[in-house]
Amino acid sequence: MTLFAGGGDTGPVSGSGGRADLSDGHLVDSVLRDLSVAADKWEALLAEAEAVTFSVDLGDVQAVANSDGRLLSLVLHPGVMTGYTHGELADRVNLAITALREEAEADSKAAYDGPLH
Repeated sequence: MTLFAGGGDTGPVSGSGGRADLSDGHLVDSVLRDLSVAADKWEALLAEAEAVTFSVDLGDVQAVANSDGRLLSLVLHPGVMTGYTHGELADRVNLAITALREEAEADSKAAYDGPLH
C-alpha cells in the first residue's frame, strides 16, 4: 500500500511478471541467481573464444594468435636472424601478422557475417 502525505492511499502495489508475489529478499536472491547464470554463460563463451587460434607458416616465420588478437607464438627460422636485414625481417613478420589478420577476418565473416571490430 502506498501512503501519501494527505493520509490517503492508492491501494496495494503489485510487481510485474512472475516475481510479483516474491518478498524483497526472495526477489533479490532470484535476480542474483539469474545474473550468476548469465555471467557463467558469458565466461563459457569467452573461454571458447580464447581457445580459437589462427596460425600461419611462411617457412621462415611461423605465428599463432588467438581470437582476441593476442600473439601466442612467433617462431623464426635460425637463418632469419642473420640472413635478413632489419627491413626484410620486419617485412616478413608483418606479412605473417597480415596473414593472421586475414584468417581471423575470414573466420569472423563466416561466423558472424561481418568484419572484425
